[in-house]
Amino acid sequence: MFRVRVLDEVESTNIEVKRAIDQREPEGLVVRARCQTGGYGRQGRLWKSPVGGLYCSMLLRPSAPMAELPTLALVAGLAVQRALVRLVRPKIADNVQVKWPNDIVVSASHADLPEGTPFPFGLTHRYFKLCGISSEARGGAVCVGIGVNVLAPSGAPDGDAARDAKNAPAYLAEIADEDRLQGDDPGSEVLCAILAEFEPLYRRWNREGFAPLAAEYAACESLRGNYVDVVDLTGEVLVSGTVEGVAVDGCLLVRDERNGAVVPVSSGEAHIV
Repeated sequence: MFRVRVLDEVESTNIEVKRAIDQREPEGLVVRARCQTGGYGRQGRLWKSPVGGLYCSMLLRPSAPMAELPTLALVAGLAVQRALVRLVRPKIADNVQVKWPNDIVVSASHADLPEGTPFPFGLTHRYFKLCGISSEARGGAVCVGIGVNVLAPSGAPDGDAARDAKNAPAYLAEIADEDRLQGDDPGSEVLCAILAEFEPLYRRWNREGFAPLAAEYAACESLRGNYVDVVDLTGEVLVSGTVEGVAVDGCLLVRDERNGAVVPVSSGEAHIV
């Protein structure tokens, strides 16, 4: 299904794919870049893209009903989670999770981290970001962008300095199974693993929607049981409460602290409080 176009440096692989959409290229184009000068992720947030990461975007022309399009990013997140689970050390596999709607994180408890590593007040687990995913509809097609922290870039903060930062990064090479990530171009291995997982999930989603995949997504979702604020693009809090899970339509289910009602959230950013 896929044909991969590899570039050295671009402003953004998303921009390259959106240009291809405008030029009516067929489905299946994947643009991968060694680095990006203006990469961005979900909600337009800038994505630092130094050499060492995997930066790619897919051109998709879904046949699924329009109502299912918001769940495509969740399908991509599930595919990436499956792929990375195959690549990490077995004892870490259960710690690789999706963070609704479409980040991939590695969870850690106090016992997993060096003594003195700070945690937010009241929490017993901390999450380190391994991957970010974006999804943009354009001209009857969709551009899905994926950025994976594969190798730590030179000059990156290490140890406690990195862990102190908000959205502290995790790097796949540091948690990978030594037998699974050996080549000269680990980003290529990661991309192959992602595409191999994504294609069958995408075909099933086109036929059946997100509902058949919801249980698997919910089972590896990191926010369940956490108290969160869900905010919109302006930072306004939409709902605060405890995450109950993910619905068959892809909504995050949050039990509102004010009245105890379970509120389905279709968009926004969930911040653990």
